[in-house]
Amino acid sequence: MSCCSSDCLSISDYINRYKPRFYVVSVFSVLTALSALIPLVVLSQLFRSLPAQSATRIALFLLPAVFLPFLCQGATSVLCHRLAFDVVRDLRRAILNLTQRLPADYTASHRAMLKKLALDDSAEFETAIAHTFPDTIISLVTVVVSLLFLVVISPVMALASVGLLPVAAWAWRQIGRVASGNGRAWHLADVRINQNIMACLEGLMTLKVFNRSPSSLPPLTEALQDVAHLACDMTRRSRWSYVMVFMCVGTNLLLVLPCAIILHMTHGLGLPDCLFSILLGIGLMTPLQRLMFVSGTLPRLRATLERLNALRAESTAQPAALHPSVTVQADRYYDVVFENISLERSENENVLTSFSLTCPAGQVTGIVGASGAGKSTLLQLASGNLKPTSGRVLIGGHDLETLVPQAIGQLICPVFQNPVLLGHSLADNLLLYRPDLAESDITDVLAECDLSGCVKRFGLHGPIGRNGARLSGGERQRLAIARVLVSRAPVILLDEPTAFVDPEREFHIQKALARALEGRTILIVAHRLATVREAAQIAVMEHGHLTALGRHEDLMEKSALYGTYARHQFGDGAMP
Repeated sequence: MSCCSSDCLSISDYINRYKPRFYVVSVFSVLTALSALIPLVVLSQLFRSLPAQSATRIALFLLPAVFLPFLCQGATSVLCHRLAFDVVRDLRRAILNLTQRLPADYTASHRAMLKKLALDDSAEFETAIAHTFPDTIISLVTVVVSLLFLVVISPVMALASVGLLPVAAWAWRQIGRVASGNGRAWHLADVRINQNIMACLEGLMTLKVFNRSPSSLPPLTEALQDVAHLACDMTRRSRWSYVMVFMCVGTNLLLVLPCAIILHMTHGLGLPDCLFSILLGIGLMTPLQRLMFVSGTLPRLRATLERLNALRAESTAQPAALHPSVTVQADRYYDVVFENISLERSENENVLTSFSLTCPAGQVTGIVGASGAGKSTLLQLASGNLKPTSGRVLIGGHDLETLVPQAIGQLICPVFQNPVLLGHSLADNLLLYRPDLAESDITDVLAECDLSGCVKRFGLHGPIGRNGARLSGGERQRLAIARVLVSRAPVILLDEPTAFVDPEREFHIQKALARALEGRTILIVAHRLATVREAAQIAVMEHGHLTALGRHEDLMEKSALYGTYARHQFGDGAMP
């Protein structure tokens, strides 16, 4: 069968392919269940020898004794799950709060690790609290109380009940050594899988356009193979240890039953004590086995705590914010100053070098230049998403290094080439910037950005897909512009805001922007010079340097690069 067809198999196809092995597993499962009932059958034969009146009293006593554990277990389960949900909720809040204090470039490069902490590791804590925690207590109490009873009845029976425990503990320790030896490699492989799955989801549209499957991505395939090889290697190295563990915990009856019979026949151990010690001895290995598996989860929990501590350390390592909050004043203008900025890409290459530029408050500054000149990087610095290697970025006199992200969000509103959108709804994307917006205002702003068709398709509150996946490129960009129109931020950053918009829509959107953004400080990156023709000043960038600054007419004379662009776009350099 070809790979293409195997990708389309249904669940029943997979089951039918392995039907013989399903039958084998089913047979052994039935045998396991039946074999567990054999000791109870033997005990029932012993109870037959008791007088009928005694058997009736025992049955009446057992009824409440059977229901009481179910009631206690139900209450424990409800309480532990409620506790787990509350703890995990607070843990995820803490992770998000720590993440919010990190620079955007760190969060972008560590997305897979942060996703693992917020989702996978938090779920690990939920399981530990809801299941491992009560199981550990129940198992410890069961073992301790059972051993005390056995010691009182017969120290020999107590020793027989745990006689195979040292062998099982040694074998389990060997399994733990194998797991801990591969723990870091497993974590790194897991992070690589998360990274590649996220990259695959983000590039899913590209894969569909070229009719390629996710399995055609070498990094994803290699990451999956790494985990498979690690799992096979750990299983291979631990197989005999697992066999020994399950043999020891499953064959406890081989020691307990002969000892009970010998003590009953030669040392006068009474039949009730004999039966009771057999039951306790047989049941002792179940909680012991549970404790062994609990110990196996401890390394994973320790690894999770280490990652949380690393995140906390990275967060506290960031410079302390001198101005944690900023009050934006309506009657005040905010300028943007790039003060001797340098940004390293590698040891031998800089994106920006000793770059200085002042963008006057309440005016438009256009930024033009060739691809790779550092234009978009400049806006990323102004938004706080990137931190300069040296120099400062000031907004209204506030150094961005001294502001927390929430304060920066009050000062700036960006529209980048690839806008980040909320997938919940059109309305949520606008309410993110103005929670007080009425639905009528939302509808008006969306109509102003020519998004009425999206409102008809999805409604104001219908899902638009992860990062706006159900929208076209132009619709995504226009929705990002709509957020700018409702924002009250005094500084607006626009990176090719109408790149995916046709000329007619561009004209209407620019009119809406000009009306809504009047009096605000605007930095706009543009390849089409017509977009910045009315700018108070235009900065020309080449290879990370500012080479010219002025209005269109001035630059036509003093900037060869700008003059070339103008002649290519407008023929004689005159604006259309």
